Amino acid sequence: DALYVRDHEGEAAYLKRMRDIAMHTENKAPVVQGKDLATDTVYIGDIYGKGALFMHTLRYVIGDSIFFPALKAFATDPRYTYDNQVTTKDVQDHFSKAAGKNLKPLFDLFIYSTKKLDIIVKQVSDNEYALSLQNVSMPLPVTVLTDGKEQVLMLDGKSQRIRSETLPVPDPEGWYLKRVILE
Repeated sequence: DALYVRDHEGEAAYLKRMRDIAMHTENKAPVVQGKDLATDTVYIGDIYGKGALFMHTLRYVIGDSIFFPALKAFATDPRYTYDNQVTTKDVQDHFSKAAGKNLKPLFDLFIYSTKKLDIIVKQVSDNEYALSLQNVSMPLPVTVLTDGKEQVLMLDGKSQRIRSETLPVPDPEGWYLKRVILE
């Protein structure tokens, strides 16, 4: 439904819709909890919202030029119709192939756990900050608002320093289900 909002009301309305979904996500259980589970265990309140948030994150990580054609290809491929058993690994493999990189760490964090992306912001001197990701084993793009301007940084476990007169705001548009940790 978020992509419907994007189509009919524009990108700003879509981003607002995704931020609203993130605010109401309880994140009490992973989207994928295992095999052979009872329906009432699997179909928790978050399954659709958190699933949509994950696809939203995936879109940001791999970019629109890869995401939208890959999504259409997946949805129209006869191997993935209702007549076939489709797994989360099928989705992971499909998008990893389309992106040309292993997206397993992203799936592990957001689909198979209740963790949020931990973004560390540490002030190291006047007007200098170190930013890093704590709990994912792949570099990810993160938009950072500094001094009223946005820039996209590729962050991973190693600190990346930036200069800013104001406290940097990571991911101001809400592409990730995240925790920002200020040190």
